[in-house]
Amino acid sequence: MLVATCAATAAVKDGIPIDEALVEVEDRARRYFPVGRRELHILLRHGPDLSAEASQALARDRSPASDRYGAYQRQLAEAIQLQVRRGDYHRVIVRGDRPLLDVQREVREAVAEFGVPVTLLPPDRVDRLWILAGMSESGKSTVGELLRTEHGVTRLKIGYLLRLAADRFSVPDPYQAWDEPTEAQMLSEEILRFAALNPGSGWISIESAHRFAATGHLRQIWGDRCNIVYLDAPQPVRVGRGEEPAESVAARDATKRSRGAERIASIADTVIDNAGSLLALKRAVAELVHRASGDRCPPQHEAAVPAALQPFLATYTAELVDDETALVAATGSLAYGNWQPDWSDLDILVVRDTLPVSWLAGRSTPHTGPDGEKIALSAFTTNEARTGRLPPRLLYALRQIAHDGRGLLYRRPGLVLHVLDRDADERAARGDLPLVVMTLRRLAARPDTDIRALYKHVVLAMKIMLRADGIDLDASDDVRRVFTSQHPAARVDLPAVVDVSRSESRSDNELAQRIRNAASDLLAYDETLGRTTIRQDPDQERTTDDNDVHHA
Repeated sequence: MLVATCAATAAVKDGIPIDEALVEVEDRARRYFPVGRRELHILLRHGPDLSAEASQALARDRSPASDRYGAYQRQLAEAIQLQVRRGDYHRVIVRGDRPLLDVQREVREAVAEFGVPVTLLPPDRVDRLWILAGMSESGKSTVGELLRTEHGVTRLKIGYLLRLAADRFSVPDPYQAWDEPTEAQMLSEEILRFAALNPGSGWISIESAHRFAATGHLRQIWGDRCNIVYLDAPQPVRVGRGEEPAESVAARDATKRSRGAERIASIADTVIDNAGSLLALKRAVAELVHRASGDRCPPQHEAAVPAALQPFLATYTAELVDDETALVAATGSLAYGNWQPDWSDLDILVVRDTLPVSWLAGRSTPHTGPDGEKIALSAFTTNEARTGRLPPRLLYALRQIAHDGRGLLYRRPGLVLHVLDRDADERAARGDLPLVVMTLRRLAARPDTDIRALYKHVVLAMKIMLRADGIDLDASDDVRRVFTSQHPAARVDLPAVVDVSRSESRSDNELAQRIRNAASDLLAYDETLGRTTIRQDPDQERTTDDNDVHHA
């Protein structure tokens, strides 16, 4: 680098080509370099564009650069490019827009390759990092606990991690020994170590951030994986939430303010107004997590609905679309091409910014399809869809729409879907299974039950159990066949859809008992899944259900 800077200076001062200047400087420099000295040259570059690199160097100066200095920077970029082409550098690392952590890892690995002792960074197993900031009693601990208990995020304390780092380097007081960027670097390495030693802790929250420069540097280190969350609430609200006197809270606020805690709001990715209820905070936290789970623009895909229904659905959709409508979609069998006349319902989902009852009541949408099919309209707000407050079957439908766009009837331009990942989606469905089981028992016990409703609830319970096995299916016959092979111990003998759809009676007929038996067998099988064995002593075992385990 010293040779390149001297060559650039000579090229500008003496008006000679940069390649000649580079050769002349190297000839003169050899007499000063010790013979046989081992050198390792690593070049960090912003990017491969020479003019862009020179422009970036000039942009770092606070005052406008002179023409002469601008020429020097351009010659320097040319000199470095010539060195790169000749292979003068052992490693060229392009930073680009990458976070510092990625660049630092590559630098350390490059140095280690050439036999230089250097501590390599631990494996990177962190998928998402939330940094919780705010003034005293603003709700940072509450959010950390909500992330932990409701969303499976590992909760860590900044003070604890810095203490570990200080002990590692025999530093008595990390806040006195290290400046704020160094604190952020040490903190980051401890986060990496923790995640590497604790599999499954890829989502991490840290609290409480109240140093402005350190928090900003954490963002540079981690890049887009880092989400700075600032909890905001007026002082009277904060004082009222705790047991401390107002003077104590004010004193702690003053300390945090001196460290730049309030200014963190200006660089935060998310500012949560925590002056309201705990319910509002829980929903805000849910939105944080679901936003991190993946935002997808649904691809354009023609709904796989029968041609005979398309004109009807186009008219139906038009009645639901206005300036606030975000999404209209067909779900279930209607979306996936297994819709059957005289059997399947028309399942429609609408997502709108607001949903006043007056708006729903004012739609002139029919309650049945062109041939008397039942229409099931599910309506939710964009906020409910964004935070995952939908029934599990519709969470699944949204995930499928985000994946392939199947079933879309209308979407607002630029709409981004915030969807659960498959595991969270499956957990939600499994949590809904008790309600499905309860309804199934009610239907199976009634002698006048609509056998089609009973049949569909048996299939729904099977779907949920299969999804826990990692199998996503929609068509009833597919579910029936795969469940039989996947869970042979259940011994569920459910007739094919075509047999039930051809039945002229929707109550008691020759199929009714067979479907009731299938429901009974499935319920009995579901009960066995919740049992466990407690070994009380080497000679005695007792089989219990979950309630016994709870009391034990």
